[in-house]
Amino acid sequence: MYFELDQVILVSISLATATLGIVVYHRAPDRVWNRLFTVHAFAVSVWVILNALIQSAPTVADAGLWVRLSHPVVAVVICTCVDLFWAFPERVELAPHLHRYVLYAMGLVFSTVGMLPNLYRSIELAHGTVIVEYGWPFMAFGLFTVVTLGYADYVLIRKHPRLSGVQRAQVKYVLTGMIIGQAIALVTMILLPLIWDNTYYSRWGSASYIFVIGFVAYAIAKHRIIRPVTALYRASAYLLTGAAVAVPLVAAFTVARPILDASRMSPALVYAVAGIILGVLVVPVHQQIRQALDRGLPHGRVAEAIRQASDAILRTLDAEQLPEFLSDTISGILYPAHVSVLTKDEASGNFVYRSRNSASGNHSLQRVSESLPPDSIVIQAASEARDLLERSQIMRFHSLEEAKPLVAAMRELDVEIVAPILWEDRLIGLVLIGEKLSGDMYAPEELAMLRNMMPQVSLAARNAQLYGEVVRINEYNENILLQMKSGVIAIDSDQTIVLFNPAAEEILGISADQAIGQELDVLPQRIVGCLREALGDSARHSEYHFEVPRRGGDTVPVACSTTAWAGSSLSQRGAMVVISDLTIVEELERERQQAEHLALIRVLSAGMAHEIRNPLVAIRTFAELLPSRWEDAEFRGNFLATAQSEIERIDRLLADMLMLSKPADAVTEKIDVNRVCEGVVRAMSARAETGGIELVTELQSNGRQPVGDESRLHQALLNLVTNAVEAEPQSGFVRITTQEAIDNEENAIVVISVHNGNSHIPEGQLEDIFKPFYSRRSGGTGLGLAICHTIIQEHNGMIRVQSDPDSGTEFVVELPLKSDNGES
Repeated sequence: MYFELDQVILVSISLATATLGIVVYHRAPDRVWNRLFTVHAFAVSVWVILNALIQSAPTVADAGLWVRLSHPVVAVVICTCVDLFWAFPERVELAPHLHRYVLYAMGLVFSTVGMLPNLYRSIELAHGTVIVEYGWPFMAFGLFTVVTLGYADYVLIRKHPRLSGVQRAQVKYVLTGMIIGQAIALVTMILLPLIWDNTYYSRWGSASYIFVIGFVAYAIAKHRIIRPVTALYRASAYLLTGAAVAVPLVAAFTVARPILDASRMSPALVYAVAGIILGVLVVPVHQQIRQALDRGLPHGRVAEAIRQASDAILRTLDAEQLPEFLSDTISGILYPAHVSVLTKDEASGNFVYRSRNSASGNHSLQRVSESLPPDSIVIQAASEARDLLERSQIMRFHSLEEAKPLVAAMRELDVEIVAPILWEDRLIGLVLIGEKLSGDMYAPEELAMLRNMMPQVSLAARNAQLYGEVVRINEYNENILLQMKSGVIAIDSDQTIVLFNPAAEEILGISADQAIGQELDVLPQRIVGCLREALGDSARHSEYHFEVPRRGGDTVPVACSTTAWAGSSLSQRGAMVVISDLTIVEELERERQQAEHLALIRVLSAGMAHEIRNPLVAIRTFAELLPSRWEDAEFRGNFLATAQSEIERIDRLLADMLMLSKPADAVTEKIDVNRVCEGVVRAMSARAETGGIELVTELQSNGRQPVGDESRLHQALLNLVTNAVEAEPQSGFVRITTQEAIDNEENAIVVISVHNGNSHIPEGQLEDIFKPFYSRRSGGTGLGLAICHTIIQEHNGMIRVQSDPDSGTEFVVELPLKSDNGES
């Protein structure tokens, strides 16, 4: 049973070694370390199998055969180990060819030595194992083994000071495995056989090489390796747990042994109870020991530091200070050689350096370049990965085609870790972290904590951006308020002034210091009333025109627009008034009116001169001929008729001028619009019939009536109908309609329309037809439509015209209606 167990153990170790080789190869088939390790692991697997065959050999001849074959295999193990260590962990290609030729040539030579006939003096099958007495070839082969493996150790030891980060940790793990495996193999396979002249313990020398294979496989293939000091702490935790549980349990058994023997209790029951107690105690004891040891590890302090740093980062709202604060925080936690923070410039798309904290503590921004373009391989890799990029991990687990340019770019930037700052799956910044000052690797705990901190950094960066935008908007609004020519006053729900811009100071003659924080009483009463009215009705938007007194005794005309806002609570309500100084506007309005008045006077003067000169010329001509033709009775008759006609023409012109210029008397009688239109139709019926024009009426106005002077409204409509009849050709028609309607301001009106379908006014003349002395027909004074316009305005109405070649011309008069009780 004992020998069978040995064989099972050796075969299991062989299979485990081969399995590790296959696993490591598949992690990165294109990596030279992985390929060399796989060959090395398979050679070790064959070596262990040969040792199992030696121990189980049925005859001396079989045992001798397996002993001889094991030496070439051991030579392969030794040579591949050195070849692996030449490349591991920093090279991506094999060692120089000359080195490898010499190495494998020496391996071939000593393999031949190991096959010599006098390799051993005798082989004996005794005591359940194989006892071999070796000769001088074994001593030569042993010397080759010791020197070559010592050289392999020397290669790693020499590399260790030059490496940093994960590569240094990898070398530490491999050296640890080598020392353990070599120590056991040296004792069991070389020293003991030389001292005792037998190989009783040699089988465990090859089995001990599983330590080397395990540590190397872990260093090469494990995605996240832990620092050796952490591994030591955790191994110590398991050992201390076993001791803490086993010692009291053994002591309890020792004390209780006499009692148990006297009671003749079943041993199975005792062992079962002991097992239950052991199972119950081991987990909590291990947790307590693990926690106690973890407090001595750096990552315990790092976790608390990162938690505090995350809180502080989230409270940092200044976009300019955040990069510097972030670089200081990471430097204080991870102790890297340098930390740089880059953020994306939206205008150019480049990632610009905002802070660089070096080990000396300064924030110099001197670097390879001032920014990284968006097509940089580092930027693209960070955007695609959306996770930490570790230079050592890239080389270990990415294809060489991907890894080489990215690692070269990171090495050029002297960067070990790239931490992306993401917001809504969009890269907005980067944190570039150099190697540790101590040269150690970044522990998985540190990387996990950094990874957990980056979302907080992203949120803080986004908050800083939003805060910066809010600040810029506030500054923009403040600049607008400062530059506005209109005064702006705002109050809160307590009727306290919270905003008083410079324009309000100038208009009202009150300084902002005297107004802000004060009650409304410091403002003019009219403005106070407007604000209180707006505060009481938040849905209302009102405009006012009035004059307000200014300190100094004068007044200023203003236009006030008020509005209010309602919050989720009464305390968030407020109101605002915008005050415009109308002094300049009113001056400009007076100047405009004066200019229009002078222009009208010029037009009227020119029109009057023209219209009066024509009759006077006719009278003057007859007057000049009168002395010579006084005796001519026909001449005298013509002269009298012409003089009378022209004087009547002048009289009508003067009457029209008086109607146009003289304000109407304040007549406020109700006007029956339908009756007025019927009167106009009767007055024009004979003239229309003479011209062959049909007058059509559609009178639908009833109920409420406009207020004004019925005779002047009759005159205005008569002028409109007269113009329509004169413009309409024979057999045409003129339609007069009335109806009630609602205007755009929801006021009731009566609409009077005069339409003739066969005349057209060109669009370019529509704006001039209501001007005095503008006429489209010969013999007209050009005052008819001007008189209509004046009369309609006297009645607070409006008149408009629309003309189309196809549908004709329509004049529309709109007059406000009064109800029976006199309300609009």
